[in-house]
Amino acid sequence: MIKGIVIIRGKPENHTNWSEMEKYIQENNIEIEGQENNKEIKGNWFYDYRSDDSDWGFERYEDRLGFVKGCERGVDVILVEKNFFSSIGQMDRFQQMLIVEVVRKVGMELVCIDGEFESKESTEIRSSNELFEIIQRYDKLRLTLSRLRTRQRNEGKGILTLKGQGKISGRKSYLQTDPELVRRVRNLRGSGYKNQEISNILFDLGYKTKNGNKFNRGMITKLWNQSKLLPKKDEEENQS
Repeated sequence: MIKGIVIIRGKPENHTNWSEMEKYIQENNIEIEGQENNKEIKGNWFYDYRSDDSDWGFERYEDRLGFVKGCERGVDVILVEKNFFSSIGQMDRFQQMLIVEVVRKVGMELVCIDGEFESKESTEIRSSNELFEIIQRYDKLRLTLSRLRTRQRNEGKGILTLKGQGKISGRKSYLQTDPELVRRVRNLRGSGYKNQEISNILFDLGYKTKNGNKFNRGMITKLWNQSKLLPKKDEEENQS
C-alpha cells in the first residue's frame, strides 16, 4: 500500500474541502500517516497556517515541515491542494516546479489532488546571480531532505549513531560493535562516576578511540545516551 501524509494550508475550522481529499485517498488506496495522538484533527492531517501578522516566507523551517514529516515517516506521497503554494504567496511557477522536483529526488511525490497548482509565469528577467541563488536555495532544501530520508531509512535497517539515530555514512555504532563498552558506561554512570572519571577508567581497562586516545567527555555522554537503547532485560540483569 502507498504511504502518504496530507498537508492542508490554513486552519482546520476553515477547511471545507474534506470530501475531495478523502475520495482521492480511498480511490488510490493510500495509507495516511499523521498526528495520531490528536483526535481533533480530521484524518490525522497536518495543518500549516500563520497568524495574520506573521511571515509566510517559504524558506522558514515551518514551511518545510510537511516535507520533513514526510521524510521522517518514509512516505511515498505528500497530498496537497491547489493552494499549497499560492496561500504562502509563492506564485512563481518556476520555483514551484523546482520544489516538486526536489521532493521527487528524495523519493516522494508532491501530489495536487484537485487539479494544477495555482501559479503564474514570471515576466521578470532574472539575472544570472538571481537564478544561481534560487538554485542554491532549493539544492539546500534537497540536501536537507535527502539527509533526513537517508537517516530514516538507516534507522529502519538498524544502522545507528552514538545518539541512537540513523547514520548516513552507514558505519556501525558502538552499540552494535561493542555493546559491553556501552554497558560499562551505563553501569559507571549509574554508580555516580562523572564523565572524565569514566573516561579514565575505560582507558585503564583498554578502551580507546581508533586513534588510541581516551574517550572525551562528549563521547561518554553519547555512549550514555546510546546505553538507553539496551534491552530492559539486560539492564535488570546488571542490577541484580
